[in-house]
Amino acid sequence: MPRLVVAILGVSLVLVAQSALAREGKAKPAAVPAEQRELFEAEASGAVTVKYIPNDSRSAQIVVTNNGDRPLSLRMPEAFAGVPVLAQMGGMPGGMNGGGNMAGFGASNQPQTTGGGVAQGGMQVGQGAGNGGFCWVAREVYGPHDPRWVRFRGWMRFEAPAWLRDIYGTYGEDFAAWIHDKPAAKWAVRQLMDSVVEGTPPDADIGGQFQVVADEGGLRVMPGKTRTIRVTTVCLEHGKAEPSQRRPYKLVKLDSYSQDPKLAVVLEALGRGELPQKVAQAAAWHMASGLSWERLSAEMIDHAGGVPDEPFFTPAELQAAHRVVEIATAQAASAGKATSQSMSGSR
Repeated sequence: MPRLVVAILGVSLVLVAQSALAREGKAKPAAVPAEQRELFEAEASGAVTVKYIPNDSRSAQIVVTNNGDRPLSLRMPEAFAGVPVLAQMGGMPGGMNGGGNMAGFGASNQPQTTGGGVAQGGMQVGQGAGNGGFCWVAREVYGPHDPRWVRFRGWMRFEAPAWLRDIYGTYGEDFAAWIHDKPAAKWAVRQLMDSVVEGTPPDADIGGQFQVVADEGGLRVMPGKTRTIRVTTVCLEHGKAEPSQRRPYKLVKLDSYSQDPKLAVVLEALGRGELPQKVAQAAAWHMASGLSWERLSAEMIDHAGGVPDEPFFTPAELQAAHRVVEIATAQAASAGKATSQSMSGSR
């Protein structure tokens, strides 16, 4: 990457973040130590309020509010389930299936459970530059579902000059907040980031399929503040109605919904951005809903108005999903064997 582009990106981060803070009439505050908590434990204690808002079966928002008087660094679930709160929904009129005519959705009025994961490496806020998250600006510029932000993060973590990593770690979050509603600024930053992304391999920062991104830290939420993260999800109940924001849902631990370790492996990989959503969906329906590969290949998107139907999954997506299930099965078996050996050794 040309040194000039690196310099422009670094200087932009500093100048914009500092000027934004100056306009607010304050200097950049010193970092306040945050209490480390696990999300569900913090929710159970009343320290935070957690809302799960599905957009549809493919994405959702996790909204976390800090109810206390000190900063929290929350360890997010690597795999989770979003379950409908049926008691609050009452009867639903026929036909309210949300998903319309997509394969596997709307066959029942009962809303489906969804599942996904949160990349721990993407949750670092206010940490030192060497620890590694660094996704604020890239995720804001590209969006959470565009793999280019992961590739940029890989470059920032492993190839960027140390001085730029330091700047990013110090000013990145403020800079991302500043450009949130400024499309012209986003476009300019994207041009700089594109020059990085074009020179990185598609699997930058992935480290090989299903490798865990072992970053420290968590989702930092200041006292009285709310943070929202967007996550990619899949349907876990084939044939039930498509989720929507009109229906109340609750975020729960995956193991409270499914004890299948293979499903956990797939959802964790989805959360880390290692799997396309359609590939993860095929694998999830195979494991969680028991659909055979033949049945999955027969799933169709039923278009209205005389438009020809089309397969829900391409042959390449099904082939990839089949391989994903094989890998997940092997990893789950290996993890189970290691746990068994550890337990027997402790007796």
